[in-house]
Amino acid sequence: MKHTFIFTCTDNGGGYQRFEVRATDKQEAIRKGMKTAKKFACGEICGDWECKLKRDVDL
Repeated sequence: MKHTFIFTCTDNGGGYQRFEVRATDKQEAIRKGMKTAKKFACGEICGDWECKLKRDVDL
């Protein structure tokens, strides 16, 4: 089962990033998240990253 993880950070170039990644576990989410972060970074991807599991709510 895939879960949604939310990543947020302000990178060293001053750019704020927030995006979601679908993955089966946190390790896979981090791998995918860092790949996405590198793609859109305004500088180095260093910084204080936060990775949270988004709760899926059934309606």
